[in-house]
Amino acid sequence: MKRFKRNEKGFTLVELLVAIPIIGLLGLATGAVLIQLLHSDKISHRMVAVRQVQIAGDRVSQDGLQAQYVTFGDDMTDEDWSLELSWTGEWMDESGDYVLRTANVTYTLVPADGLYELQRHEIRQLTVDGDVTNTDVTATVAHHLDVDQMWCQWEGSGETIFSFKVVSVVGTKTEERTYNISPRPSG
Repeated sequence: MKRFKRNEKGFTLVELLVAIPIIGLLGLATGAVLIQLLHSDKISHRMVAVRQVQIAGDRVSQDGLQAQYVTFGDDMTDEDWSLELSWTGEWMDESGDYVLRTANVTYTLVPADGLYELQRHEIRQLTVDGDVTNTDVTATVAHHLDVDQMWCQWEGSGETIFSFKVVSVVGTKTEERTYNISPRPSG
């Protein structure tokens, strides 16, 4: 065996035995990160679809529970389909002022990128001891909606509960939920 002189450099056996497992662990960690990146696109598409379904269903449910009057078209694929909800509430606030609130909310489906967006238009009037404030706001509630798979219909014969099915398609991922909403009585 040849011996190294003082000015010659190299790795000792102990250094090599320590370095090889560390390099192996780094390789495994890098592979795991790459696999996760390959699947993250699918996961993020699914999460966006889930979120759109939740947002649409939650917003329509909130308005539906307050509504005293509800009307909607039979076919969501119709160009002029809408879901209309309205309600009135009155009360006395802490200072003894008479408050009257009237709200009219209309949901419509607007074409966007081959699918649809759910838009919410609210006209609200707030009267506090004779002082009237009007608000008119339109906002997009949800995106990536597939109206061919969605529906809105009354359940049973009494028009006391309506169901709203929301379907969102993002990439190759599709999510759907059905919300059963019971508006408050009109009287």
